[in-house]
Amino acid sequence: MPKPPLTDRVRVGPLLMMGATAAFTLMVACVKLVRSDLDAIEVMWWRSFIGVPLVAMVATQGGSLRIQRRGLLLLRALCGFGAMGCYFTATKGLSLADLSLIMRSQPMIVAIIAPLMLGVAERPHRKIWWAMLVGLAGCAVLLAPGLSLGNTWGLWALGAAAFAAVAHTLVRALGATERPAAVVFWFQLLVACFAFMVLVATRGALPELPANQHWLPLAGVGVFAALGQWLMTRAYQADQAARVAAASYVGPLWAVLLDLLIFATLPGWHAVV
Repeated sequence: MPKPPLTDRVRVGPLLMMGATAAFTLMVACVKLVRSDLDAIEVMWWRSFIGVPLVAMVATQGGSLRIQRRGLLLLRALCGFGAMGCYFTATKGLSLADLSLIMRSQPMIVAIIAPLMLGVAERPHRKIWWAMLVGLAGCAVLLAPGLSLGNTWGLWALGAAAFAAVAHTLVRALGATERPAAVVFWFQLLVACFAFMVLVATRGALPELPANQHWLPLAGVGVFAALGQWLMTRAYQADQAARVAAASYVGPLWAVLLDLLIFATLPGWHAVV
């Protein structure tokens, strides 16, 4: 019996999610370069401020930016904003190993809540559960030498994982009716508005311009965040939420490769395993 065409055998959704995870890993690397001088909400503001024009240039080329399910989009933006706030806050008190491993709970949460929010068609096959368990075990081996005892910052990381799981599930729901580029554009714009309002409310002043040496990494944060959001939105439009979320377990692998290529840090035995 002849094999089906390659496009029928390869699942596009997980591949797009692997690309999105690579982009988000590069974004985190840029965040770490500025996090010592800028707080979490400032990074969120500049991330979205830089990303909005980039996404707008792409989004307006392919069609309308109109959103049919505006309430769902607003909820997705609020959950995404909460996930970013918790995540960027946790980076100050956790090592990357601790943070990365805690965030790997997010695909598990997606697998649990997606059938509840989107229907039984999103119920993952047992193979997906096994894939997630193997991925979680692999992340534990990869990151274990850098782990430390837990602390209160871990609660921020757990909050980020929970918010991200709901946000990703909502992306899957929006994919049924909305253009990915439109979803990403409005998400970036709403996050920029939320961050601006929080900055003004807490400081009573407009956001200050960052130092000159921060502009390049902040530009990287905006570019890689926009690219990651677009790839992630396309991924959830193409396949089951749990299957796509499971592909994010490739994240620590990208981190190891990034350390090797950029920082010339050779992986230890645990990374090989």
